[in-house]
Amino acid sequence: MSVASIRRLRLTVLIAAIVAVSLLHYATATSHIWLHPLLQRAYYVPILLMALWFGWRGGILAAFISAVLYIPHIQMSWGFEPEYRATQIVEVGMFFLIGTLTGLLADHERAQRAHAEETARKLSEVYGQLQASFEQLRRADRLSALGELSAGLAHEIRNPLGSVEGAVQILRRPELPTDTRNEFGTLAQKEINRLKGLLTDFLDFARPQTPKRVPTEPGELLEAVSKLAAETAKMSRIQVRVESVGGVSPVLVDPEQVKQVLLNLVINAIQAMPSGGEIVLRAARTLESVILEVQDEGVGIPPGDLERVFNPFVTTRPDGTGLGLSIAYQIVSQHGGHIAAQRNPERGMTFRVTLPFGSEANLPETVLQGENRA
Repeated sequence: MSVASIRRLRLTVLIAAIVAVSLLHYATATSHIWLHPLLQRAYYVPILLMALWFGWRGGILAAFISAVLYIPHIQMSWGFEPEYRATQIVEVGMFFLIGTLTGLLADHERAQRAHAEETARKLSEVYGQLQASFEQLRRADRLSALGELSAGLAHEIRNPLGSVEGAVQILRRPELPTDTRNEFGTLAQKEINRLKGLLTDFLDFARPQTPKRVPTEPGELLEAVSKLAAETAKMSRIQVRVESVGGVSPVLVDPEQVKQVLLNLVINAIQAMPSGGEIVLRAARTLESVILEVQDEGVGIPPGDLERVFNPFVTTRPDGTGLGLSIAYQIVSQHGGHIAAQRNPERGMTFRVTLPFGSEANLPETVLQGENRA
């Protein structure tokens, strides 16, 4: 049924209701002291409904029809009592007053609703435009990141290649002493090994392995990382301490990949603490995830680099490749979690890795598809 048909039906029903109330009113003797006043007030029902559905014009129309049908009854039944007849005329005036006010309020409410719907529609359009703009920015950001990645890789490869080239040119001199030849041969081999390590890290970053998830105790992860880093830490006069992790439920992760992330964070912390100190590994839980932290007492990261520290080839060390934290970020993201860095109040940094307990609802769709293919 169309809106126009519904409006016509409502109008017909309300006019019929006014006529029905009038007929009952005329048919009821004035001696019925309860029923007669009740029917008199019954006019307000169709007047109010007409005002609500059709606005102030509908309210006035209903009041007019009611008045036309009610005034003759006043003359017939109360003509001999001028004072009571006057009160009935005032009642007719109330028909118009109530119908008009209710209609105006209904019109105002409809106008407000229409304004809200129009605002919602415009907001929806703006949101759509923002989404389109955001997607364009994401594409531009990906292109920019690709450019930075290419430039960073070219820069990192050029330096060791230059060293290798210089060493080879020197090694080609026939008069070169054996000791010097060995020295430059060792230098060339070192730079070649550096290149191989860089390319390995880059391939790990560019083609990350799909996580092979198994239920894993967070405490076992931290203990394993502590043992792996113990010797390196001892040589740098650093103590690695694992805080109690009792009550933390197993988490569904690839233990080798998560150990790689944590070990990378610990090694970075050791390199940031030339004067020694303590590294604390701890675990905690929330309702839906486990939190693994690596806290150090090192030199920290400048505030301006905190937002960029997980980008490829961004490093605070002269001899760093800047891929370690990028790979860690990628591994954690593949697990449906996130990694963050914050400066400690006194000194050093805390890296926080948050991993969901394993609900597939928390995992990226691409990761789930990769696991299903595996």
